[in-house]
Amino acid sequence: MFERGYLVDDVPLQDLDLLQRMNQYFASLDLRLRSGQGWVIYNVKGPRSTRLTRFLQQHLTETGGLYSHYFLPWRDFALTAYLVTEELSELATKEAELSEHARREYAIATRVSRQTLARMVTTDLLILNGLLPRTEHELAYLDKTIERRYQQRLSTILMIPEEPHELVAGIAQITEQGDAIWRRLSERLYQTSLIAV
Repeated sequence: MFERGYLVDDVPLQDLDLLQRMNQYFASLDLRLRSGQGWVIYNVKGPRSTRLTRFLQQHLTETGGLYSHYFLPWRDFALTAYLVTEELSELATKEAELSEHARREYAIATRVSRQTLARMVTTDLLILNGLLPRTEHELAYLDKTIERRYQQRLSTILMIPEEPHELVAGIAQITEQGDAIWRRLSERLYQTSLIAV
C-alpha cells in the first residue's frame, strides 16, 4: 500500500491517511485527470513537504510519460508572475529604446515566461509546491492560472505551507479585493479538488 522507503512508524496519522488517499488517486489517475480532479493540501512544510514531494515525484515517474505534468516550485511561479505582469509588460513599451544586449535579454525572458505559462495552462497535471502568494501580481497570476485550468478541466495539485485560515488572512492583506479573489479561487478549487489539512 505504501511506497518503498516509507516506514509507518515515522509517518503521522494524518499523513498516513493522506498517502492512502493519494494512492487511490494515482490508482485511477486516468479517470481523475479526465475529470479535472486535483488536490489542495494545506500545512505542507518540513518533513511533510519532503514526504509528499517524494511521493508525487515517484508516482509521476511511474506513469511513464502517459500524462504531461509540471512540478513548479512557488518561487518559480512568483518569478514568472513578476516578469509577465510587471517587468516584461513595462519593457515592451520601451523595447525600441533598449540596447541590443537588453533586447536579447528581453527576448529570452519573454520566451521563457511564455513557455512557463504555456506549460502551466496546458499540462495534464500542474503541481504548485509551496504556494504562498504575497504580492498582488502573484495573486492575480494565480487567479488567472487556476481559472484557465478550471475552464479546460485540467487537474491541479496545490501544496500550501500554511493552514487554511493563515492563507486566507494573507490573501486578504495583499489587496482590497483579496476576499473576493479568494472566494472565486476557492470555489474553483473546491469544485474540482480533494482537500487535505
